[in-house]
Amino acid sequence: AVPEPATAAPPLNAPPTDTPAAYPPAYPGAASATGAAYPVDLPTPTPPTPTPPTPGMPDAQTAVVHLVSQDLADRSGIDASEISVVSVTSVDWSDSALGCPAPGYAYMQVITPGYKIVLEASGQSYEYHTDLKQHFVLCGADGQPVP
Repeated sequence: AVPEPATAAPPLNAPPTDTPAAYPPAYPGAASATGAAYPVDLPTPTPPTPTPPTPGMPDAQTAVVHLVSQDLADRSGIDASEISVVSVTSVDWSDSALGCPAPGYAYMQVITPGYKIVLEASGQSYEYHTDLKQHFVLCGADGQPVP
């Protein structure tokens, strides 16, 4: 028998052809080798549903007003029922001193949202400065914390 001649193997680096290979895109939404886009099903975003207040649970502002009222009652010996709220104002404090820096202390230089709460008891006004995490300071007339 006569052996058949051997056929040559294709070269490792074959020259490019005019017809691209039919490979899927590398990731969803990528163009195919022909330039056509593949359709992609994306989830429809749904806005978060606001959480309604829990019945019987105070909101953040009410909670901090109660907290500073109790602090004033503890400091002064005045019954909490005799303390009235004059005003509650939302404030963006310029730093973590809450607008009432103590001398000799360093504070973070970040906008700190909170409240300025003015209370009244026995004919005297008291000004509390708070953040939104229930940290507070009783601020004296000189703009410094009352010890």
